[in-house]
Amino acid sequence: MNRKRLIWCVLPVLVLAASFLGGFPKAIAQKEQDRNQAGPGQAVMAWESPARRHRAMGTVKGNLRINNKEIEFLSTKGRSFEWPFVEVQTFFLAPHRLDLETYQNRKHHLPWMQRFRFDLDQTVSPELAAELSRKVGRPSQNAVPDQASQGIVILAHHRTLSGGTNGSLRFTTSGIDYVTDVHDDSRSWRWADLQTLSDPDPYHLLVFGYRDTYAFDLKDPLPQSMFYRMVDAVDTQNEAESDQWPSNQSPNSTAKHEHGDRNE
Repeated sequence: MNRKRLIWCVLPVLVLAASFLGGFPKAIAQKEQDRNQAGPGQAVMAWESPARRHRAMGTVKGNLRINNKEIEFLSTKGRSFEWPFVEVQTFFLAPHRLDLETYQNRKHHLPWMQRFRFDLDQTVSPELAAELSRKVGRPSQNAVPDQASQGIVILAHHRTLSGGTNGSLRFTTSGIDYVTDVHDDSRSWRWADLQTLSDPDPYHLLVFGYRDTYAFDLKDPLPQSMFYRMVDAVDTQNEAESDQWPSNQSPNSTAKHEHGDRNE
């Protein structure tokens, strides 16, 4: 093969390789940019509030920020922190309070994981609370339900050791809300936050969440059909999470169960 013919054979390959290598970093950058941006129909979080972080000895002032990727505390004096959502094990959120429990170990070989409590100057909106719950994903305690959400409402009494509170239960397509005027007793449970439900009779409902349990006396009867729909919603959520994991059985073990072990 002469040199001229060799050049014409190799040249297209070189051009194709150069275009591929040139576009590859751009594709990586675009993929990372798409990952950091909110998808279609998803809210863009950009919330900030002056905050005070509780410590064993007093508090530390700073600013708490929540965006689409993480929660961040910028201290005016001392150490600042940032927690990507994947590092947040659970949280408790109230209109002016945020408690975080992370996956990081405590210092000095102390037991449990690192916990942080913040008092917030700005009021947390129900929209921000719902989006934060969705971003973290794992079961949490959301004490900022949307009082204007649409759903079936039943007046209820939440039983507690001190007597209880009066409010209303709202059953929506996304979960259950309990709305009351008593400080820090309102709750919003997504189906992912619920472990199971129980109705001993039409005038009582037990809500077993992964992070808390509420016992309600209902002032109007709960229709049995509605209760079954809620149980189906919880079961569907649990099944969807279990379906994300492949079966532990190998094809060979499945065949053994179907046809029997030949060595028996």
